[in-house]
Amino acid sequence: MGKLMNRLNKQLSTEYKKDAEDCIRIYNKLKEMNDGKVWSSQWSPLSTVIFKGYPSSDRRYKPSSIGHIFLQGLNK
Repeated sequence: MGKLMNRLNKQLSTEYKKDAEDCIRIYNKLKEMNDGKVWSSQWSPLSTVIFKGYPSSDRRYKPSSIGHIFLQGLNK
């Protein structure tokens, strides 16, 4: 999932910086919980991918509704 982190870091310089920061927090917690690995089966329910037009490789990530609940748990 190295490409994912590259895309999230790139998203930090856009207007969707807050979404990227939240997704990076989710990513880092999943990585911590799974001995340095982030499985797509765990990542996918916690995030939503929005593509910029069709066909496009440009995408942005934001936490899903379940991802927001996950983040609330991290804040406690």
